[in-house]
Amino acid sequence: MTKVELLCPAGSYEAFEAALYNGADAIFLAGELYGARANAANFTLEEMKKAVSLAHLYGVKVHVTLNTLIHDDELDQCRDYLKELEVMGVDAIIVQDLGIMTIIQHEFPSLTIHASTQMHVHNQMGIEQCKKWHIERCVVARETPLDEIAKMCQQGIEIEVFVQGAYCVSYSGECHMSRSIGHRSANRGECAQSCRLPYTLYRMADGKEEKVKTEGKYLLSMKDLNALSLIPKLIECGVSSFKIEGRMKRPEYVACMCRIYRKAIDSYYAGQPFHVNETVAEEMKKIFNRGFTSGYLDKQEGMAVMSTLRPNHQGVRIGRVVGFSGNKMSIALEKELHQHDGIRIVNEKEDQGFIVNYIYKNGKLVSSAAHETIELQRVKCKIGDIVMKTSDAKQLEELKKLPERKIEVTIEARLKLHEPFSMVMHDGVHDVNIISEGRAEKALKTPLSRERIEAQLKKLGNTPFICSNINIDIDEGVTFPISELNECRRRACDELMQRRMAVKKEDVVKKPYDEIKVERTHQIRVSVASRQQYDIAKQYPCEIYVADSGLFEKLRNENSHVHRDYLRVMHHPYSQAGLIHDIGGLEKGDMASPYMNCMNAYSAYVLFQEGIKCISLSYECRDDDIERLVMDYQRLAHHPGNFEIEVYGRVENMVLENCLIKSQLHTDKHCQQCHKYQYYLKDQKNKSYRLVGDEECHLKVYHSDTFDKIDRLDDYRQKGITNFGIVLTFEDEHETENILKRLFSKM
Repeated sequence: MTKVELLCPAGSYEAFEAALYNGADAIFLAGELYGARANAANFTLEEMKKAVSLAHLYGVKVHVTLNTLIHDDELDQCRDYLKELEVMGVDAIIVQDLGIMTIIQHEFPSLTIHASTQMHVHNQMGIEQCKKWHIERCVVARETPLDEIAKMCQQGIEIEVFVQGAYCVSYSGECHMSRSIGHRSANRGECAQSCRLPYTLYRMADGKEEKVKTEGKYLLSMKDLNALSLIPKLIECGVSSFKIEGRMKRPEYVACMCRIYRKAIDSYYAGQPFHVNETVAEEMKKIFNRGFTSGYLDKQEGMAVMSTLRPNHQGVRIGRVVGFSGNKMSIALEKELHQHDGIRIVNEKEDQGFIVNYIYKNGKLVSSAAHETIELQRVKCKIGDIVMKTSDAKQLEELKKLPERKIEVTIEARLKLHEPFSMVMHDGVHDVNIISEGRAEKALKTPLSRERIEAQLKKLGNTPFICSNINIDIDEGVTFPISELNECRRRACDELMQRRMAVKKEDVVKKPYDEIKVERTHQIRVSVASRQQYDIAKQYPCEIYVADSGLFEKLRNENSHVHRDYLRVMHHPYSQAGLIHDIGGLEKGDMASPYMNCMNAYSAYVLFQEGIKCISLSYECRDDDIERLVMDYQRLAHHPGNFEIEVYGRVENMVLENCLIKSQLHTDKHCQQCHKYQYYLKDQKNKSYRLVGDEECHLKVYHSDTFDKIDRLDDYRQKGITNFGIVLTFEDEHETENILKRLFSKM
């Protein structure tokens, strides 16, 4: 049985060391370019080279995240970066952009590709597509339950699963909220965490706006994933790698989570029980938690996965406020409190957080206390308020200490009369042979003993090695200089270190890009959400796409221009050609939507190569880049492509597995409340975001405003665009008529 990999995050070199020395099998990190956490410290090239060499010394892999979308004008710089990564010998590149994937496959074939969770691989068909592309590993969507993961693990590709850390409320790679609201793209590593902001839920009923009472105001904020108790089940599913999220977290967080998961994994393989007891749970909570959940892995849903009261670190409860005296407040402690701990007084109006500098007990200063009443500096709060510990000074100090990590080696030594001393140091992979310059001589006084040789050769103190077994073949009555024994040992260690850190050079053949011919069309696509919209659209020369499967089945036989608009989250096989939103539909789909995130010529190359007939460019594709994309694609494929721009619609900012309406109203799945009434969120700027579930109850959070580029058709034509899309959502017949009339007046 291949042992599951423990994959830990590193947003800084200090966090890298924390992961390495606390038992990670692999570490994922990013350089200063193209990582999905632009606000992490990240690594300079020099730091990355140093990290890769040190990791490889200890047999630890380094996976580099290159999991953002790339514009065409960034591709040359990206190639230079990939060349650097290839030279330094990184173990895998984690990719979202299909264009980066194909550049690696054609131009850097020695690099291993892992499909990022940002690639939105959430179904069996997506796994099959990754396998077809010879991607070594797929990081599946966090929304995937255990039974589906088990099936994915049977498909002949490595499966990586998140086990700890922050949950995105939207499917990863499918969130446009941050970009739409604040022009900070989550797909470009700039997420502003719109899901952690306060919102108010409203319902429109009988023409009246009603505020819906909710549990908390952070309605899109999720708890943190904690799958520690599921480790045995996940291993038995066949998962290849357990991923701890947290490149934005402090090194102490990485150390804590790495240690705990290392122990749980090792206990499983040793056949020993690992209990998630109160001590373990509290250690994890103290370092960071928004509340823990086993989440979608265990089919948790509703409020069980949400953290709507507060979107930040909660810590652990240690007491409550019981009184006030002058400028001090009395706290009845339920757990330990130490000087320099961080605490938060939880208050209905506003929490009060601070570092504890002074603790008073019976009027005297103390450094710590537990299970007794103490006094602290007074802050704004009231009697009965709960006190949470948000940082534990002793825990943090202990986690800063880097444990020793040693590599086991065996040594074979030989000392024969009139022959050089020889030794072989073996680490399980490499054999290092060392022969001395001097030779053994017959001892005139005290011969060299086997025990003395063993003692000298096992002195590996400040090296990364430890000797687990030694075998010495020695003639009796011989002697040899101890200094030369020591020198041979040093040479063996140095050579073994170099062998372990050496970058493997592979002779690989670059793959040429094929010619691709695709028919160029001049069509108007109208995606409709209702029968009324369809009745207007059918009067115009357009291709009509329908998302509702029931409505589609009614219309497909009466109109040859009606096509299927598939759901953004698909758990059923794709049955016929249509508009697809994820790579799982490439075998059947003939049109790629903007949610496929095509925004460079190489992404287009992949999609057309897979049989897509028309690509609607990503919402993230800048207007100024369109002409270059079209021209670059033609140079690449030696034929023009067939591209569409959506010129009217409303972006689905998020698609949620966990319906917040159902969660807050405590209704059953498929309650259809979002279709009976108009539900929407309002943010602090009073912007409204309509909430509508699809037929599988995946909740779509629509942007507050529609975009309208109908007046720019001529500009797009000059850039090489020949197809245009209209996406209708909440428009009535009159609005639909006006939109289509405007559009076709410009054709």
